[in-house]
Amino acid sequence: MQTVPALVAISLLLGALFTAPPAHAATWRWPLRGPIQRAFGYNPTAPFARGQHRGITIAATAGTPVSAACAGRVSFAGAVPGGRGAGVTVICGALTATYLRLDSVAVRRGDRVGVGHRLGQLGRRGLHLGARQTGRRWGYVDPVSLFEGDPGARPVPLGPAPRRRLGPPRIIPGPRPRAAPLPVPFRWPAPVAAPAAAATAQPAVPVVAWVGLVLLAAALPALGIGRARRRRRRDEAANRRRYAPADAA
Repeated sequence: MQTVPALVAISLLLGALFTAPPAHAATWRWPLRGPIQRAFGYNPTAPFARGQHRGITIAATAGTPVSAACAGRVSFAGAVPGGRGAGVTVICGALTATYLRLDSVAVRRGDRVGVGHRLGQLGRRGLHLGARQTGRRWGYVDPVSLFEGDPGARPVPLGPAPRRRLGPPRIIPGPRPRAAPLPVPFRWPAPVAAPAAAATAQPAVPVVAWVGLVLLAAALPALGIGRARRRRRRDEAANRRRYAPADAA
């Protein structure tokens, strides 16, 4: 008879364990308040596909305290390579929470933290909060689904990313267009003036001189012929005297 209450107690305990809701549904709290800049987008069948986001990004002012969303043990705390600032990883039982883009860290590896425990301060780019199944490298889940049991406040609605206020558009003047060259009118070349006649003409050769030259040219052959005749006569006379017979003398 004493075993009946024991069996009943064990049955009730097992029923409570199997029917109890998941621990994260009642223990996860928002690490800070702010609009969600970027929502969760992940496909477990293609974990390396481009454009995926393995968590959510919560916007807030730089320096805002970041608290633990779940209770657990700190497995990492320090600088994160790749320009993501500092980060903290907390193992919360079946799930592991990751906090990235912190400006400073207030915990160390191995520390036990509870819900709301301060982990550090936010940087300038917004908090990246990720949640995955412990022991499963690519078992990421949407963190927003873990805050359904948060009694502190309603889930922060998804909002657009904050935009920077831009001034009037800056107009950069481009290069000034060069003016087209004006057409040069065609000009006919000026007529070349004929050289002016000499002021004083050279004196013409007198007619008398021309007549004298003609007579001289005509007399030259005659003079030559006369000289030849006289020379021939002298030669003939000399021959006659040389070869004349003696009695003729």
